[in-house]
Amino acid sequence: MARQTRAKFDKKGLSGLGLDKLVEILLEEATANKALKARLLTALAGETGPHEMARLLDKRLDAYDQAVTRINNARAKDMAVEFAGLSRNILSELGAADPVGAAERILRFLALRFPISARLVSDNARLWKVFDETEVAAAELIGTIAPEEQVLLVPQIEKLRLRDRYGEHTGFLSTLTGVLAKPAADTWKALLNEVLPKEPLKLGALDLLQALALHQGDLDTLLKLENSKPENRRDTLAMAALMHAAGRFQDALEWVQQRPSGLRLLPFRGELVSVGPDYGARERRLLEADILERLKRREDAQALRWREFSETFDPAVLKLYLSKLDDFAEFDEIDRAFALVENASDIYAALEFFVTWPKLDRAAAHVLRHDHRWEGRYFEDLAPAAEALADQQPLAATVLYRTLISDILRRGIGVAYPHAARYLVELGRIAPHLPDDARLKDHEDFVDDLRRNHPKKHGFWSAVPGIWP
Repeated sequence: MARQTRAKFDKKGLSGLGLDKLVEILLEEATANKALKARLLTALAGETGPHEMARLLDKRLDAYDQAVTRINNARAKDMAVEFAGLSRNILSELGAADPVGAAERILRFLALRFPISARLVSDNARLWKVFDETEVAAAELIGTIAPEEQVLLVPQIEKLRLRDRYGEHTGFLSTLTGVLAKPAADTWKALLNEVLPKEPLKLGALDLLQALALHQGDLDTLLKLENSKPENRRDTLAMAALMHAAGRFQDALEWVQQRPSGLRLLPFRGELVSVGPDYGARERRLLEADILERLKRREDAQALRWREFSETFDPAVLKLYLSKLDDFAEFDEIDRAFALVENASDIYAALEFFVTWPKLDRAAAHVLRHDHRWEGRYFEDLAPAAEALADQQPLAATVLYRTLISDILRRGIGVAYPHAARYLVELGRIAPHLPDDARLKDHEDFVDDLRRNHPKKHGFWSAVPGIWP
């Protein structure tokens, strides 16, 4: 029996239906699908040229822009479909025939976000997703346009920016600073400089001017603009990093040593956020050390790295410090670092360092030396340490696991009972590997104490396999 072949849902398969059948299906679907109907009308208009296509799109954009009725949730859902279709019409149909005309309309489309937002009864994520995806496609389209034609779009880009009171297009506008060629970028810079004195201290003209200067490699203008900001808006660390990357190490040093003294407002993901004076302190100190190294001030650089390590016990910083030492000098410095950690007042930071380095024998000795000081509420430090020590240093792991279990049960932290049960199972696993001279209560005796002191913690006992109080 011959095997039947099934037509595929692709260009070849649909072509087999014949033109009349396809037209019949499209006409039927278009009566119920506004987006499809609009796409077909736009394509038909394109047969007479891009001007007719643009006229139809302008008509739809005008209708949306001039509407004033409130938009309920059901209508917003429908509009998301309509807007997705309208965006595709502009980008695909008009974009293929007239890229500049398409770019002008897509900027008009993006500007609809403001009147639509004012008319919504409640936010609609699906609708905003259409705008977000259109921004990505719009930036790609504008990037394909010839430099001299990009200039024609600048007034409309600036108009979009001026309407953006709540920073909804901040990411898109920032992207454009890297998309526009020099003629358009210079035209935009002129417009931004005109409004700069009138703008409040927000993410606006000044920040875009800096982004344009950065993309054009004009670091002097970038620094001048940064200096024009109030002190609480200056991102001295970012400027130092840029100067460092450009090889301007003396400038970088001057910026990195401008340490903030109070709260600042810095851009983060398109918004201004308030940060304290310690924000970026680690990055600042390490960057300063590298800058000093580039300026042939090696001793000063190493002193900064050691200071950073002594305050943070960061293994990565210590490894960086050691990598800059002369041959064979690292052994004495490692001993000095280990001694500093062992004598630290913060026993939890010291434990984390030895586990992370890793130096498990010293971590175990540290646990046993402070066996009565550990508190289970610091589970974020103790649990990973116990897990790391379990196989090679079971005695120290036992001390930590028992501390965690006892604290969870004593405080009745029900959500942590499954963790406590898992710790108890782990204690049973490593118990046979404890040294004979361990000055520690037997595992069975520890479990008996738990039964006696916490018999009603059923959420805990039911999670321990084979044990019931």
